[in-house]
Amino acid sequence: MRLGLRDTQVQAPTKTSIGLWGIEDQHLSTTIQKQQLFWIGNHFEADVRQNFADTLSKAIEQGYTKEMLADTLKDQFNDLANRSSHYWQGLAEHTALRIREFGRLQGYKKAKARYYKLVVILDDRTSDICRALAAQDKVYPLNDAIEVMDNLMALDTKSNSLDDAREYIKALAPWIKDDQIEYDSEMNPVGVSGAHTPFPPFHWKCRTMTEIMG
Repeated sequence: MRLGLRDTQVQAPTKTSIGLWGIEDQHLSTTIQKQQLFWIGNHFEADVRQNFADTLSKAIEQGYTKEMLADTLKDQFNDLANRSSHYWQGLAEHTALRIREFGRLQGYKKAKARYYKLVVILDDRTSDICRALAAQDKVYPLNDAIEVMDNLMALDTKSNSLDDAREYIKALAPWIKDDQIEYDSEMNPVGVSGAHTPFPPFHWKCRTMTEIMG
């Protein structure tokens, strides 16, 4: 979250108060820690979520590489989900990106911005989903994103089952599916149809970020 706020301060350096850690930031950070909107395989128990969060915190503090973090997660949770290091790396990246985006959105709110846009990395790894979003070059209302974030934070993970939590999250912030991509006559992705999450990640291993607008 602090990294997300710092990103916003770099984007809008005249708004000196953005990077200052305030009461609202602490409240959001505490809520994120309580919610921990992720699961491992088919497991969503409180102890799993807490151990995952502790591992991420240790990785940040000690400067783990993505490979080191993936190996640590695999060693710690492989009895729950026998997956490759690629899966654990993706899970860590997805969680970190979502929380960093929450920090950016919080920064945009503090800067009193009304809109934001997407910054898509275009290279040979870019998905058709993100190429389509880049082609749209859409301006997103900040209020809509803040509403989605607040509603995600309102999920009671203690009293909801994994299936209920998944359905709640998917209804609020669904990933973009391949059949939502629109192509031109030369099969270049040019847009996305239907509802989807208004901020990254838009899919597994997504690298797209947001950027503040006035």
